[in-house]
Amino acid sequence: MSLPPAPRFADDEEYERSLADAAFWGPYAKAALRLSGLPDGGEVRTHFPTTHVAALVGERYLVKLHHEDWFGEDAYQNEREAYRHLGGHDHLPIPELLAEGALYDEGWRWPFLVMTAMPGRSLRELEDTATPQDRDRMAAWLGRTVRALHGVPIRDGERLSHELYVDLIQTRMQRCHRDHELWGSLPEHLTAQVRDYVWEARDLIDPEREPPVLLHGDLHAGNVFLDGEPGGLEPTGIVDFNDAYEGDRHYDLVAIHVKTFGGDKRLLRTFLDAYGRDDLGRGWPRRMMALTLAHDYDMVQPVMERSPLARQAASLDDLATLLWDLDAPGVE
Repeated sequence: MSLPPAPRFADDEEYERSLADAAFWGPYAKAALRLSGLPDGGEVRTHFPTTHVAALVGERYLVKLHHEDWFGEDAYQNEREAYRHLGGHDHLPIPELLAEGALYDEGWRWPFLVMTAMPGRSLRELEDTATPQDRDRMAAWLGRTVRALHGVPIRDGERLSHELYVDLIQTRMQRCHRDHELWGSLPEHLTAQVRDYVWEARDLIDPEREPPVLLHGDLHAGNVFLDGEPGGLEPTGIVDFNDAYEGDRHYDLVAIHVKTFGGDKRLLRTFLDAYGRDDLGRGWPRRMMALTLAHDYDMVQPVMERSPLARQAASLDDLATLLWDLDAPGVE
């Protein structure tokens, strides 16, 4: 079978620009389908922004192609293992892994996964049109869905293991202050507090503090799908498991609250009620703020962009109250 020439990029910026170019990636996505013995008919659309190529072919298939320079092998192996682990749990609204492989035998092989397409559009695409009622419905559904995900029995694998989560958090506790200096999302006076704040909260975010659960790892608005018309949007599923871990269930709440709910405490309460929350305890805001700071991605940036109150916080404790204390005014 003939294949298009392997994609090559001068730099990361050229690759990133290509991610929205369905005409460029269409031949590669269709080649992956043919190699998998699947029909390749239909219009090709790409999901953007994203880290690795996500091409929707027709209405049935999603093809993910992994780029070498953006931790492609790790992302491919992680997501493949996560979907294999979740296979057979039909109560979870997630794509089904249909095929896996690689486009090439030499050089960077461009590994791919083929999955069933998730109906509808992502919350990120619907951001301006989803009504408050749509968001409430989504938050309650997401609480039940994440509780079901966290209830899947874990089994340590090569890529999914509690040991890897322990290593992640221990490393992030030591290094996150340097990343916040580089990211520049926090005001300087708050950046200067990060190292001591996370260290003093080390017992609250101890990765071995609680029994591990299966984590999605990065459940932002681009990974939550809904279908229908504004005012009647119904959630259909969650996607993208290349950041999955086995660890503290609270880690998943960071991206959910900051990047899916936009820091809206009303939606967080709805989510927690549907999830079946226990008593949060007095240390809840500090615990969650420390996890926010220690997260593998910059989870502060969306809050700082959106909220003048957050930018004016005098201390990280004040920011924790604004963002995570359910009994205090929020960042809105």
